Amino acid sequence: MQIECKNGLVYKPLIQGVPGFRTLKNFLATAMMPVGTTLYVYGGGWDPTDAGADMAARSIGVSGDWVRFFRSQDENYNFRDTTDHSSGLDCSGFLGWTLYNVMNTEDGNSGYVVKSTELAWTLAKNGWGTWTGGTDRSQDDRSHRFLPGDVISIYGHVWICLGCCADGSIPVLHSTAAPSRSGQPGGGVELSALGADQGCDAWRLADLYMSRYYPQWYERYPVALKDMQQYTSSTYPHTGRFSWNLTGENGGLTDPDNYRAMTAQEILGTLLLPR
Repeated sequence: MQIECKNGLVYKPLIQGVPGFRTLKNFLATAMMPVGTTLYVYGGGWDPTDAGADMAARSIGVSGDWVRFFRSQDENYNFRDTTDHSSGLDCSGFLGWTLYNVMNTEDGNSGYVVKSTELAWTLAKNGWGTWTGGTDRSQDDRSHRFLPGDVISIYGHVWICLGCCADGSIPVLHSTAAPSRSGQPGGGVELSALGADQGCDAWRLADLYMSRYYPQWYERYPVALKDMQQYTSSTYPHTGRFSWNLTGENGGLTDPDNYRAMTAQEILGTLLLPR
């Protein structure tokens, strides 16, 4: 898929998801498509009344509006100055767009954008997997170990687990208003890391891939290091972790590529081979 942009420029996502192909690998590949080219816009992906998905979040492929807006900005972009919802995605808009592109092959069907705090719980209600409330990564219990493709809702935010690293740190896929190198709250769809410090495996992995494959983004935004406890534990109603059942039941996902057994390093290695 290529997107025509102004001045004759063309954007082609580095990773190509397959519309309507309901596998765990394709879910993660699709989620990677807007990485490094879609800015955080509060309300992005929602319709004007904030009652559900807008047309961009119910369309196949990365929106040319997102690409054009990213290219029109720099490290001084501040999401608080943007009111045009069509210019980018917030966290639930990103998840809604990803789900739509995995579950559909054409534009205009019902969308999947709901409040970030309730998104993981809502996916379980659809019959696609299990929801664990109040998930806490610090608990030594198999039911609390995050798996590739898990969707985690905390209060006011939602993110995708790309897998776990050997040291227990986690690379995160999400749309976040992360600070730019000039200190402005901008950010967007990117790889971040959950871990103790920048020496953790997840941060080093995210830094490697963002710097090599998304250099224009990386020039503006350093890889964000997020707090493990904050991102994995919440007692707010309906927050928690959703895990796919991977049986295909009720139109959910399967895992013919055995992605659930892979580490984050292995998953990124199959999606984007380091140069």
